[in-house]
Order: sequence, then C-alpha cells, then structure tokens
Amino acid sequence: MASKDDEVTTGVNLGIAIMLLGSIGFMMGIFYLVNHEDKEMQICTWKVICATISIFVSVLIYQAVNDAVKAMFLQDSSPIAAIEVAFAHSMVWFLTLQMFLATVSGAITWPWSAQLDRSEEADNKRALDLKCWAVILGHITGFAFISAWSQLHEHFDGSLIIFPLAYCVLRLLFKLAEKAREVVIYADDGEKDVMEEHWDEATEETEDDVMGLTMSYLLVQTIRFWATGYMPDAEGNMPGGHKTSDLQAALFMIVGILIAAASYMRTVYFPDWKDRNAMWLRLVCDFSFSWTIMFGIDAFLTNSGLGGAEFGVVGDVITACIVTVWAFAVIFFLDKKVDSAMHKEEELAASPNSRDQAKAKLQKRKRAAMRGTILALGVLIGFAWEKSFDTAVDDTAEKESNIMPPSFIKVVLAMLLATVVLPAWRWYILPEVVRLGGFSDPADEEAEDAVEKAEEGYRPPMLPETMEFQMQEMQKKIEKLELEKGALADEVNQLRRKVNDLQGKG
Repeated sequence: MASKDDEVTTGVNLGIAIMLLGSIGFMMGIFYLVNHEDKEMQICTWKVICATISIFVSVLIYQAVNDAVKAMFLQDSSPIAAIEVAFAHSMVWFLTLQMFLATVSGAITWPWSAQLDRSEEADNKRALDLKCWAVILGHITGFAFISAWSQLHEHFDGSLIIFPLAYCVLRLLFKLAEKAREVVIYADDGEKDVMEEHWDEATEETEDDVMGLTMSYLLVQTIRFWATGYMPDAEGNMPGGHKTSDLQAALFMIVGILIAAASYMRTVYFPDWKDRNAMWLRLVCDFSFSWTIMFGIDAFLTNSGLGGAEFGVVGDVITACIVTVWAFAVIFFLDKKVDSAMHKEEELAASPNSRDQAKAKLQKRKRAAMRGTILALGVLIGFAWEKSFDTAVDDTAEKESNIMPPSFIKVVLAMLLATVVLPAWRWYILPEVVRLGGFSDPADEEAEDAVEKAEEGYRPPMLPETMEFQMQEMQKKIEKLELEKGALADEVNQLRRKVNDLQGKG
C-alpha cells in the first residue's frame, strides 16, 4: 500500500510531467501559428501572446505585493479590516498609475530628471514605454479593484447593490482624476501639448481597462451566485465542499456567449454610440465572456476528474491548455468568417448602388465586431494561464515556507520572473502589436482602417541573426549588380567607340 509521501511525490511528478509536455506543446503550437499560411492567423496569434504575457506579468506583480501587504497588515484581522486594506491598496495602485504614466509620457518632469529628448526616435520610444506601463499598471489596478470590490460583494452575500455602487464610485474616481489631469496640464502654459495629450489618452484608456475588469468580474460573480446558490470568494473559488454542476456550468457559459453576442450586435447595429459608456460596455462584455468560459470549462473538467482548480496547479495547467486549444479553434473559425465578410464587402463596395454601399459598410462593421471577439479570446487565454501561474507561485512559496516567509518568496519570484519576461515583452512583442492596432477599439472605423492598412504590410518579426543574414545577402547582390553595372558600362563605351569609328570613316 502506497504511503502518503509516495502519493505526494507521485502528484508532484505528474505535475512536472504535465507542465513539461504542456509547455513544449504550447511553444511548438505558437511557432506553427505565428508562421501560419494565413496572415490574419499570424497577426491574431501575436495579439493573443501579447495579452497573455501582459496579464501574466500584471497578476504576478499584484499577487506578490498583495500577499506582502496581507502579511504586514492583516495578521489575525477581521473581514472588515481586510476590506479596508484592500480598498486602500487599490487606491495606492490607482494613484501610482496616474503619477507614473505622467512621468513616463514626459507630461510631468521632476527636478532630478534629465532634460527631455524631443527627437523622433526618443518620442517613439517614449510612446511605447507609455503603452507598456499603461497596460501593466492598468491590469494591476484592475485586479486590485477586483479584489476589493469582490471582498465587499462576498461580505454582503452577493447583494445586487454592489454592482451599481462600484460603477458609480469608479466613475466618480475617474472624473476626479480627469479634473486633476486638466489642472496639471493647463497649469504651466495654458495649453495641452503632445506629451500631455498622450498622457491623458493613455490614462483614460487604462481607466477603461480598470472599469472593464472590475465590473465584468462582479457581473460574473453575480451570475455564478444566481446559478449555484453559493457566493464564490474573491479568488473565484466556490466555498468549501460545494461544486458547480455541469448544468450550472453550461448555464453561465451560455450566458457568457449571449453577452458576447450582445457586444457583437452593439458594434454592428449601433455604430454611432461611441462615447465612453459604449467603450465600458464593450470591455465589460468582452471580459465577462472570458470569465464565464474559463469558469465553465474549469467546472466541467473538475466534475469529470480531468482537471480544474480542485487538482491544484496540475488541474489549472490542464484547464489552461484546453482553454487555449478551444480559443484558437474559435479564432480560426472567426478568421474564416472575417475573410468571407471582407470578400463580400469588396464585391458590394464595387457596386454603384447605394443599398450595396450600405451593405458593404455593414460587412465592415461585422468584421470589426469579430475582431473584438478575437481580442476577447486572447484575454480568455491570458486569464487561464494567469490562474495556473498564480497557483504555481503559491505552491512554490508554501513548499519553501520553512526557509523564509511565503510572502517574501512570492515577492522574490515575482521580481525574478518580471525581470525576465517584461523586457522581452516590451522590446519584441508590444511594438509589433501596437503597429497592428492590437489595442484599438474595434468599433472605431478610423482605427480599424489603420489596423487593416498595417496588416496589409505585415511581415513576421525577424530575429537579429536572420536580419543580419538577409543584410549580408543583399550586400552581396548589390556588389554583384555593381560589377555587372561596371561591365555594362565598359561594353557601352566600346560600342560608342565603334560607332564613332564608323562615323569617321563615313
């Protein structure tokens, strides 16, 4: 009979084996997709990679800092104290976001700062740095507010009043931040320059991300509460001993698909609704779709004994792999529909008939809506892998808790991983995705035109070694052509001399 230690060892070995096979399969799958014969699939893959890595890094940093905060301030504290600390923590991140983006954009300079370089190269680098930190800090702040409002939601047993309360508080907070930015922007010279404009736009987009993450999670928590009768905790886990049945899981997956369909219909049939509320609605729909699908697949796998959160990091990795395969299958299907809509649009646009022109615009909006769904699927993959990495970091910290406190281990692991992952994401992935319009609003027709223009000229990114080899090959061709040019020039000169000789004899 196997001992308990043997069972633990077997479980650890199984986890390592699944992680090894899953990671190799995932990496090779990514190589296939970024080199897919369909250019649209290549582009979608880069956008999915960008979303996954940004969510992973953000949650990694937030969870590490959050655990350190809990260790310092919440030892043997009451639930009310935990909620108060969570809101204070989220406000710290929100204020950090405002100040840090102002500094990165160059809108605010400090006495110890170096003189601002306004060359084109420096401006481009500053724009990418701004987008990098806007995305990361937006996700971190969003997850901080998710934690705070979810704890309050749980404390009041899923009360519906939390949903409108959170919306009103966040809206008020964003309005106050907007007024503060206006004061800072117009305080010096009374005008808004380019850098201040970039700061304002980037911060507003980041606040939209925070609103979308927070409201979508509260909405999905409410749906799960109505479907199961039990309120999940702030981490999304069901209370002890309770499971989500297959019927309940299917129910909120269907609700998630209906929410995605509503977002699609809004983009296609209400194109003139473009204010900030429309943006928030789109983000809430997209993120809600992602949350419901992830929790639904997790419940199905848990009930079947094939994976899910109940099996720890092994189950989370299995869930993430299945979610990734499912999401890319849907992306492949939607990509074909986008191609079909594009062909229809081209045929209708060529017609002089006004009704055909209107139908062509409808097809264009359908393509934009499907692009939005594809971006939501990228977020879904990011959520799934974030959960597995979060569990892995927790397990590692708990395993080594006899050496140092788990919260300290998490901070160290987060710093090491972020130091490796974040620069690679910023240098090699983010610039390409920004150029391809990976962060634009699908409902914005002008932005979509820019995206399509960028995609038409898309070429897969090359490694430095590949670029150097191609440059050497081109240099060889240039030298060869120079030699041929010299030979042709000599031949032309000889022909001219012969012509001159013939003319002299004549």
